[in-house]
Amino acid sequence: MTKLTSLTLALLISACTGGTPAKNPEGDPPPFDDPKGEAPPSAPASSAKVKAGMDAIQAGDFAKAKEILTAAVTEAPNDPQASFYLGVALENGGDAQGARAKYEKALSLDGKLTEAAVNLSALLLDANDAKAALGVVQAALKHAPTHPMLLMNHALALEATGDTAGALGAYGKAVKAQPDNLELRYAHAELLTGAGKKDEALAELRKVGAGGDAKLIAAVATLFGKLGAFADCVGALDKVIAKSPQADLHTRRGVCRHELKDEPGAKKDYDAALALDAKYAPAHFYLGMHYKTAGKVKEAKAALEKAVELSGGKGVGEAAKKELSELK
Repeated sequence: MTKLTSLTLALLISACTGGTPAKNPEGDPPPFDDPKGEAPPSAPASSAKVKAGMDAIQAGDFAKAKEILTAAVTEAPNDPQASFYLGVALENGGDAQGARAKYEKALSLDGKLTEAAVNLSALLLDANDAKAALGVVQAALKHAPTHPMLLMNHALALEATGDTAGALGAYGKAVKAQPDNLELRYAHAELLTGAGKKDEALAELRKVGAGGDAKLIAAVATLFGKLGAFADCVGALDKVIAKSPQADLHTRRGVCRHELKDEPGAKKDYDAALALDAKYAPAHFYLGMHYKTAGKVKEAKAALEKAVELSGGKGVGEAAKKELSELK
């Protein structure tokens, strides 16, 4: 299906706490891919040209769709569907400003055109205009109070405007509407964590479990670590590593095993990470910390120096240099 929204969830991941550094020196993982929420049109195509434009969009031919739908709007300037689908073609063709204008036009013609409200609010969120996005969503929710994508955009807009209490309630409704949207559950858990609601955050994270792709599992495991649920962290990573072993995942699991005082297990993970990618600086860093804790100064220096070398002295390298300065 063609992407109908441009929504971006900024899921910034905090790192594990404990005897090793409180934050992942290499920095947070990148944001997740957008949850792809698409809603079917509320009515059949309003004209033959609109239908042809829709078909071109479905085929991924946005230039053709733009041409057809521009003609449709010219012939029927008061047709909300023509304006909406022209907006979809423009957005997928990279013209966000043009798409925004068409979505606004579609809503001015038909305030109940939910898909236009979803896409317009998403564009406004992408443009960091959360206040305007909130207004669009709130108006649309009066007509479609249980629409999954509207509920999600509502939660994101409230969070972006600083209304944490409102966002928590909105996330709860959005998750209820999309129980299988694991990225959304993660976002809810992260907000609950920030609000100090540890038990609720853990309950939501455990519903995500080991579902989703490796990037989401890594984020879930890291948040488990932040919440001190290190056994959950290890459990989530066990399943994804069995399917797709990666240096980053082994390193994260090693940190959580360290917190569980499973030092042999932690070292095994760091070694496994380096076997997969000998140039992965964080694994060298945490291996160095393992040796430092064990009192093996020579080995610790070698691993930490390697972390500095591979990172160029930045990020994880800065933390490694600090640890090296404390070794005798």
